[in-house]
Amino acid sequence: MKTLSSTGALWRLILRANPLHRVAARRSRSALQAATDPFERAASAAWILYALAPLITYCSPVYFGLLSAHNGLSETQVGLLAGAESIGAVVASLGAKWWITRLDWRHTAAVSLIIMVAGILATVVVTSFVGLLAVRTATSVFGGGPLLVIAITVLSGTRLPDRNFAFAFAAQLLIGMFVLLLLPLADAEAGWWGVAGGLSICFAALIPATSRLPIGAKLTDEMTPTNGAVRLSTGSWLLLLSIGLLSASTQGSWAFSEILGRAAGMPLNKTSLLLVGSSILAVVGSLAAAPMATAWGRGRSYFAGSVITLLCLVPLYVDLGVAAYVQYYLIGAFMTAFIAPFQLGALSDRHDGTAAATLTPAVQAAGMMLGPMLVGLTATTYGPLSSVSLAGACLLSAALAYASGSRSQAITST
Repeated sequence: MKTLSSTGALWRLILRANPLHRVAARRSRSALQAATDPFERAASAAWILYALAPLITYCSPVYFGLLSAHNGLSETQVGLLAGAESIGAVVASLGAKWWITRLDWRHTAAVSLIIMVAGILATVVVTSFVGLLAVRTATSVFGGGPLLVIAITVLSGTRLPDRNFAFAFAAQLLIGMFVLLLLPLADAEAGWWGVAGGLSICFAALIPATSRLPIGAKLTDEMTPTNGAVRLSTGSWLLLLSIGLLSASTQGSWAFSEILGRAAGMPLNKTSLLLVGSSILAVVGSLAAAPMATAWGRGRSYFAGSVITLLCLVPLYVDLGVAAYVQYYLIGAFMTAFIAPFQLGALSDRHDGTAAATLTPAVQAAGMMLGPMLVGLTATTYGPLSSVSLAGACLLSAALAYASGSRSQAITST
């Protein structure tokens, strides 16, 4: 018996020393955790929720161009409608501490998707500006806003948030890219009915996936309503500021991409193709975030991406031409998508990261509204390069806020 016991122990040591055995053991543990942890099981559904919630904002250059053509909207009215698309995330996020622990996430997400479908289809019959503004604001507050809050909260609660946020960014960019390509085709074939119908199908198709979401477990005590307002640490506020500044940088640049393209001498049809190409590179960039964080570290990867993006701005000031414009949007799209998951991953690693995650949509939406607004206010004075200057200033400020926030009492990633 002793010999058999010794032999068994020897074989166990040999197996443990085998690297293939260690990989298999890690995969087995990961699979077991994914099967038992409701947040891990819900990760794939949260990727798509994260992608679809701000879909219209992502496709705003094409969506609002078509809506304006069908309803005769002015540029000011289009700007107000674009702002309405983002306000839902602000309202839902700021109110999350009251509803996130009281409502069933599955039912809430399903109802929000139904509201998104109804709000999109309503634009077919509602043609006045006031009516459209009311419909789109309500759809954003009760539809897209809660979806984004639930998705970010789920992803923040997973074992590997950097990886899951990277996949969520990739899903957002892939879906947005295809919708950008298909919306003009749908409009050409079936008019606004085709646009609204196609978008509605995207949201309706996700309703069955809400059954994979957790009902609202795994929340920390700091998020419960009995504790009142959430008190976040200084480091978490700085990381939220970094997220908002990066959103302002990217959205300010994206919203005025066609105006900058005209100033650079880029034809409109080629500008649209460039935006699709930049979306493809952004997908690659977001997917590269997770392995680079593992191989090189989250902080070094983030700052390297920020420096490269800032360097892309220089040629535009030297010679505002097609070549400078193309490299700015292609390399910039890759790098901004590459660094964004690191911000969310750093935030989720903090002791109050789950509570901070519920504020992330509000911060992102605020940045997405602030960026284009600041560019619009300064473009008449400083010209088309105002969007580039704003993007650079916000990106640099985001890096400084990230550096300060990530140093303050962060929990070590494992």
